[in-house]
Amino acid sequence: MREKLREMGVVGAGGAGFPTYAKLKQGGIDYYIANGAECEPLLDVSKEIMSRFPDKVLKGLTYLKNFTGAGEAIIALKGKYKHPLKALKTELNSNTDFNVRLFEMGDFFPAGDEQVLVYDVTGRVVPEGGIPLLVGSVVNNIETLYNVYNAVEEDTPVIDKFITVGGDVKNPITLKVPVGTNIGWLLDFLGVDYKGKVIIDGGPMMGNIINPGLPIVKTTGGLLIFSKDHPAVTVKESNMEYILKMARISCIQCRYCTEQCPRYLLGHNLQPSKIMLTVGFRLSDNYIKQALLCCECGLCEAYSCPQHLSPRRVNQVIKKELAAAGIKYTAGKTAFEPREAREWRKIPTARLKTRLQLTAFDRPAPLVDGNFVKPPEVCIPTKQHTGAPAVPTVVTGDKVHRGQIIGKVPEDKLGCYIHASIDGTVIQSNKDKIVIRGEES
Repeated sequence: MREKLREMGVVGAGGAGFPTYAKLKQGGIDYYIANGAECEPLLDVSKEIMSRFPDKVLKGLTYLKNFTGAGEAIIALKGKYKHPLKALKTELNSNTDFNVRLFEMGDFFPAGDEQVLVYDVTGRVVPEGGIPLLVGSVVNNIETLYNVYNAVEEDTPVIDKFITVGGDVKNPITLKVPVGTNIGWLLDFLGVDYKGKVIIDGGPMMGNIINPGLPIVKTTGGLLIFSKDHPAVTVKESNMEYILKMARISCIQCRYCTEQCPRYLLGHNLQPSKIMLTVGFRLSDNYIKQALLCCECGLCEAYSCPQHLSPRRVNQVIKKELAAAGIKYTAGKTAFEPREAREWRKIPTARLKTRLQLTAFDRPAPLVDGNFVKPPEVCIPTKQHTGAPAVPTVVTGDKVHRGQIIGKVPEDKLGCYIHASIDGTVIQSNKDKIVIRGEES
């Protein structure tokens, strides 16, 4: 199973692209959890996959549950997702081979944060700086399970990516596109007017502003289009010098960023207000390492702070500097209890949408079936996952076919293979990317 998933290029489709095979261990897993919360506003990929392919999701989850010997398999999704719930329940009722439980979550942000999800489903708090496996849990994204099914059952590698195109567009849509498709070409193909606007890769909270020259990769969650002055954009654009200056001038130590932080509410010692005070006034660095506990959900900057400061951006910079210095977070204890206030400090998604002025764009983005997106060429990065980049196995001039392996990761390194997503000719191959021109171009 591990070797199959590695060769088929299956990685986490909803986050940092951690190779799925590396999460698998046999024994010691009490809960195998499918993350169907999809808590980022305006994204519909997980909901559409559960609604349209419930059998594939359930089979993918069952393969992994059986391989690991997990005690229980659970799909966690919001109770308001009526169509996915109906599709999954229908499939479960008609096929007794599936031993899977559905867990209905409340509609709050960030319900899909891995550690928040684990606690809500299992009642166990992942230790500071730890992973779900420490409390007997493994979590996979819904699309990842769909890809597991394709790899095991259909012998199909990850060569396509489901994405939602939404935000300030006429007709939001969810569709499947070849990995490596140029984003600007795709938006032009779909007739989306993005000139003079901003493209966010991912959701409005945790996504990043990108340029249209980049390719779709295995971890692309969605493409949201907004005007330059929209709150979802402006909250991401302040430069760090300005942010640090404002941390000193404007932070009133109201502690809203701390009191509403999902990791703090789980009992972790993460206090964004203390970090802002430290960097603003160059105080003792006792609180600096806490930044390593930040999940970068963005609540602190987009919702909590009345002064419109950016604790998340500060934490991102600190995390990079600490990582470069080889500094890791060491927890002082192993057992954690959620803070008493957690249940009434969860942020309702509807209120978040209102605060970020997203309500007008909150429309269904239905999945359009079929592989109708046929880009003239694709640019496939060798590193689309956590770990080592793939080493190209093709050179310029080689003819390749869709699904063919074009890059391998050394056996002793963490990582996954990459594959051609279209038929065509390799026109560039180096340590960073492989570019393939389609046969019809």
